[in-house]
Amino acid sequence: MKLSHSSQEVLFITDAKGQKTHALLPIETYEQLMGLKDLLRFSAPVSEHELYTLSLRELFAQGYPVGSRSKPGFVLIRDSQLALTTAQSLPARIVSFREQLLSTGKLRLDAEHNCFCLTENLTTMSASFAAALVTGSVRDGLAVWKNREGFSLKESGYGLKKKHKR
Repeated sequence: MKLSHSSQEVLFITDAKGQKTHALLPIETYEQLMGLKDLLRFSAPVSEHELYTLSLRELFAQGYPVGSRSKPGFVLIRDSQLALTTAQSLPARIVSFREQLLSTGKLRLDAEHNCFCLTENLTTMSASFAAALVTGSVRDGLAVWKNREGFSLKESGYGLKKKHKR
């Protein structure tokens, strides 16, 4: 059987009531659809929040942004690892917050991995605050937290947008 139609045209078979029951489509379109099907099957499952990771030396932390896209907070996920030591340049409020986490049991020593670990999820005021907690040094959170495709929070559309001068 040979049908004459354009290479981009999709043809439909209908029943007696005029309802579409089948579609005839170009082989290129079919192959693209099958490729998408495989891509979806082998992708990581989609969760409520897109996860972002921060890896530095032996540290590994995960979290996700919350709140507005222009100035998001950031949730560090339980079992995220934090550096044992802090840089002298780390602001006192972050050092104090780390000490508070330790004294309240929200942070525990992981001697095997030479780090601290969070014992519960922790919501912070920003991705930079979360990054500083994890690394023990000042970091641009919008740049260092990456999703599974390797895009930073900034590349994913988070953070304040610069206004263009006209």
